[in-house]
Amino acid sequence: IRTVAANLTLTVHAQLQITTTTLPDAYDGQTGYSATLTATGGTGSYTWSIVSGDLTPNLTLDSSGVISGDIDSTASSSSPYNFTVEVTDGQQTARANLSITVWQQLQITTTSLPEAYEEETGYWVQLTATGGNSANYAWSMSGTLPANLSWDASTATISGDIAAGTAGDYPLQFELTDGVQTVTLNLVLTVRA
Repeated sequence: IRTVAANLTLTVHAQLQITTTTLPDAYDGQTGYSATLTATGGTGSYTWSIVSGDLTPNLTLDSSGVISGDIDSTASSSSPYNFTVEVTDGQQTARANLSITVWQQLQITTTSLPEAYEEETGYWVQLTATGGNSANYAWSMSGTLPANLSWDASTATISGDIAAGTAGDYPLQFELTDGVQTVTLNLVLTVRA
């Protein structure tokens, strides 16, 4: 009777899991969109693919898990883009449902500020915008307003009573962001004597 012995090693890998749960929003015509999918567990050598649904037109997912490309100029018309990604390490496979929301381009639609006159009471103007994620709009203004006028960023309004002796042009710059896009606009508030 013969006996043979061998030393063997059993490697146990942690369960493969996709850790990416959300992807950055995009906007029509955006260049250079990029997002990297992440996972944990398994052997650590991952290959990614899309198994159902579609990415935004002009975006691709490479096998390393990078979604990249330029967003089509009309992509928001079919937003959101829902798809299922799969990652494998050659032994295990995991899937996750993801989506990319594409917004219309953000733009400030106010093109001028109403003229005012010295000692005018109740001056009021609200700036307006379209596109982007309006729930995340954040306005700011730089420049100096005529005395007694104030800027309210939460409502994008300039209001107040115009003081005497304030005639002139007041250059102002407005900035609007929705967390993904940022736009600026230069306007002049003219106060007449």
